[in-house]
Amino acid sequence: MNSKNTITISSDVSAVTVYTDRALVTRTAGFTAEAGERKYIFDNLPDSIEQNSIQVNGTGEALLRDVKFSEVYFSNIPDDKVKALDKELEELADDLVAISDKIEQAEKEKAFVESIATKLTAQTREANTGQLDPDKWVKMVEFYRSKMVELDHEIRQAEQQQRKLEDEQERIDNTLASLGNSEKIRNRVEVIVDVSKTTDITLDLSYIVHGPGWSPYYDLRVNSETKNMNVIYNAMIRQTTSESWDDVSISLSTAQPSISGQQPELSPWYLEKYVQNEDIERTRNNKTSVVAKRKEGMAQMMSVEATDLVEEMIMAAPMIARPTSRVESMATSVVFVIAGKSSISNDGDDHKVTIMMQDFPAIFRYSCVPKHSTYAYLKAQIKNTTDYPFLSGPTNIFLDNNFVSNAHMDLVAPNEEFWTYLGIDEGIKIEHKFLKRHQKQAGVFSKTNNFIYEYLIEVTNNKKTMEDIVVWDQLPVSNHEKIEVKLMSPVLKENDDVFKMNEFKYLEWLYQPNAGEKFTIPLKFSVEYPQEMNVTGL
Repeated sequence: MNSKNTITISSDVSAVTVYTDRALVTRTAGFTAEAGERKYIFDNLPDSIEQNSIQVNGTGEALLRDVKFSEVYFSNIPDDKVKALDKELEELADDLVAISDKIEQAEKEKAFVESIATKLTAQTREANTGQLDPDKWVKMVEFYRSKMVELDHEIRQAEQQQRKLEDEQERIDNTLASLGNSEKIRNRVEVIVDVSKTTDITLDLSYIVHGPGWSPYYDLRVNSETKNMNVIYNAMIRQTTSESWDDVSISLSTAQPSISGQQPELSPWYLEKYVQNEDIERTRNNKTSVVAKRKEGMAQMMSVEATDLVEEMIMAAPMIARPTSRVESMATSVVFVIAGKSSISNDGDDHKVTIMMQDFPAIFRYSCVPKHSTYAYLKAQIKNTTDYPFLSGPTNIFLDNNFVSNAHMDLVAPNEEFWTYLGIDEGIKIEHKFLKRHQKQAGVFSKTNNFIYEYLIEVTNNKKTMEDIVVWDQLPVSNHEKIEVKLMSPVLKENDDVFKMNEFKYLEWLYQPNAGEKFTIPLKFSVEYPQEMNVTGL
C-alpha cells in the first residue's frame, strides 16, 4: 500500500478499566474516510502494551480488513519536544554562567572591601598611634558593615537562584533521558479499512498496558450518639504509561486483586520439656500443626461477639455529595463504573476517586487484651447492605468528626456482617497486675514442682453510658504430657455467658459495666511438672 493511502490518525483515550496491576485502555478516533482501501495508524502507543490484547472495533459503513501491531525504529527523526527541551537547557546554561559570574564578582568585591579596611586600619595606627579619630573610625566601620551586609545578601540570593536553575536543569535532563529511550522504538497499530464511498467512521482501539493499578481505602466516620457509621469507599489510582488519561470514563475491576490501630492478638502460651538438640526438630514438628490453627481459634472466639444489627438506619447530618459509581457483577469479578469523567496523569502519583458513600447503623463494643495493651479498642459491627464488596484495605477513622486512628478492613462480601476497629478509647481504663508467683508446698517425698501464678485485671468504665466490654487473656498450653496446667480462678462453668475458654486456652469475659462502674477479674492458675524437667515458656 503506497504512502498516499497510509494515514496517521489522531486519537484520544476515551475509557479505561483499571485492574490491580494493569489497565485496559480504549482509544477513540473519529474521522472522514475516503473511498477505497486505506491504512490508518494509531501511533505513539505505550511501551508496556500487551500485543496479544489489541482489539479494534468501530462504527460506520466500512469493512475492517486487518489489524497489525508494529514497532517502528526512529534514528534521526526530529522531535519538537526534544528540541524545545534542548533549547531550555541552553538557556539554563547561559543563566547559570551569568549567576556564577555574579557570585564571583560579589566575592571579589568582598575581598576588596576587606583589603581596604585592613590597609586603612594599618595606616591609621602607624600615623596616629594611640590617637585614632573616633568619628573616622565610626564612619569606616559603618561603611564596612553596610557594604558587607549588602554583598552577603546579594550572594545568598544568587546562590538560591543558582540552586533553582540546577534543579530545573536536572529535571529536564531526566525528561530527555526518558524521551531518548522512547525515541528508539515506537509502538503503533495499523488498521486497514475498506470503504465504498466517502463516509464518517469511528475506530476504537483497545489494549492492555502493564503498570497501572488501584487500591482501596476507606474513610469511616462514626457518630457515637446516633450509633451511625458513614463509609466512604475510595480508590487510589496510579499509572506511568507515558500517556495521560484526560477526561475519560474510569472503571475499576476486582479481577486479579493484589494480594494499625488494631488490638494485638494472642498466641498460644506453650510450656515444654527442655530437650536436647537431637529432639528439638521432632518437638518443633509436633507443635507446628497447633500453631497453624492459632488464627482459626482466635477467629472462632471472636465470632461469639456477633449480635443482630438494629433494623432501622439512623441518618446523620447530610454530607457534601460526591460522584460515586455503579457496580456491575461479572462471572468471577466485580466492576465499579465511576460516575462522570476523571483525569489520571502519568506521573505515578495517587489519584483519588470515590466508589461509594453510604450510612450504616452500627453496634459498638469494646475489646481489650490487658496483658499486651492497657488500651480498650472500640469496635463497630455493621452489615454491608450494598451490592459492593469491600476489598481489604486501610481505613482512616473519624470519631465524632475527630481523626482518631488508622486501622484495616478485611474483605467483606455484600450482605455480610463484619466488625471493624475504630481505634483506642481512653474513656475505658485497663490495668493488668501481676500479684505473685509462689511454689505450693508439697510432701517431703514429692517429685514434682507446683507453681501458682496470680494476676488481677481491673477495668473501669469512665464513660457516661453502660458499655459492652470484652476482656481477653490466656492460660499457658501444655505441650508435654507431664506438664499440667490447672485454672484455679475464676471457675469455668458450662453455658456461661460471661466467661468462656477455647481449646487454645484463650479466656474471654463479657461484661456490661454501668457508667463509672469498676470490675475486677482475678486470674489464678497452677503449673505442675517433674522436678528433673526444665520447662521453657514460663
